[in-house]
Amino acid sequence: MNNGYIALHFTVSVIPDFEIEEANLLKHIRPSGIRKMFARAQDLKDVISLGIGMPDLMPPQELLDEMKNQMSNLRAHGYTLNAGIPSLREKIVSQYKSVYNLDFDPNNIVVGAGGTQLLYTSIFAYTNPGDEVLVQDPGFVYYPTIPQFAKCKTIPLNLDDKFQVDEENLKSSITEKSKLMIINTPGNPTGGVFTHSTLKMIADLAIDNNILILSDEVYEFLTFDNRKHYPISELAPDHTVILNSFSKTYCITGWRMGFAVSNSQLIQPLAKLHPFIVANPPSLPQYALANFMGTKADIEFKVNMRKIMEERRDVVVKEFGKIDGLEMQPIEGSFYAFPRVRSEKYAGENRGLEFSEDIFEKTKVVTVAGSEFGESRYEHVRISFGSVNSDMLREAAQRIIEYSA
Repeated sequence: MNNGYIALHFTVSVIPDFEIEEANLLKHIRPSGIRKMFARAQDLKDVISLGIGMPDLMPPQELLDEMKNQMSNLRAHGYTLNAGIPSLREKIVSQYKSVYNLDFDPNNIVVGAGGTQLLYTSIFAYTNPGDEVLVQDPGFVYYPTIPQFAKCKTIPLNLDDKFQVDEENLKSSITEKSKLMIINTPGNPTGGVFTHSTLKMIADLAIDNNILILSDEVYEFLTFDNRKHYPISELAPDHTVILNSFSKTYCITGWRMGFAVSNSQLIQPLAKLHPFIVANPPSLPQYALANFMGTKADIEFKVNMRKIMEERRDVVVKEFGKIDGLEMQPIEGSFYAFPRVRSEKYAGENRGLEFSEDIFEKTKVVTVAGSEFGESRYEHVRISFGSVNSDMLREAAQRIIEYSA
């Protein structure tokens, strides 16, 4: 002892660096090529990114004002009911009634932290290991991946040249293990919109074979040339769970707000698992959206956004149609083009990837290879015209034209 202090002596041993391997289920998961291209473009100057599926428009000012107003609302800063606040669920019900004349119960709606979270939760809520999940191909990158986490087998449903589900392919893909079918209209990456007859065919086969439909309808308000979006719940109400989102509708992708809609029997497994995935959806945006939905500003914003995206669609068809070796496909909805690469310059097995990499390196225009969206479209690339204005689309096309000349 010295001056009232006790001298303590420690022996420090050298501990080897801690190492851990990733979980086995991750060993077969491929990171998203969309996000990879997005990251590569971040630090480069003069890049025109047609890769990420994120609208560049400002959200409705009235909705932003509602968010500001909620900052002083103590309730809006706390936990909410697992399935979301009642007023927002009631507004969602009112929208389906006014737009589609569909009747839902607010108690049969689950609000979540974005459409992706609800897709993940749904697959785990409705499947068991060994079940087969039918997934449209091409389709959003998460459709075939998330079922792998649930130890399900994914079966591709190839789309035809008009980006409709092929009936014979669907029939031949259904087995006694088929449990779930994931569809998406208006489509990402195709820009296609399923016709009423296509949806009727899908609904009839799902009913006949007792298959649950997960219908991703996040682009429901972006259909062009006076086309109508048909929720498949109209045709198979007892076999459908609609997955939807506010992200694309109001240009609030970072708010992470989505919802699922079904009947009381079907929604229960999803509602039961949901709290253990996310507890409750973000609180502030719920109150803001509940006050904004159904207003005049809401309706006007949707109409104006559709007009802007349709004008951009026309620019893409015209300007990218001038690119030698690029065959444009019809664009009926969403904000994506999915042209086919015909140029002999790209003659490998994955023409879309060759084109995308070459164009990025030589012109600083970002596109996404069709192979990111399934096994059926290795000759395609996806172009997002939601993320840049018409002038930038013209500039992107011109860069590619000049390089390809």
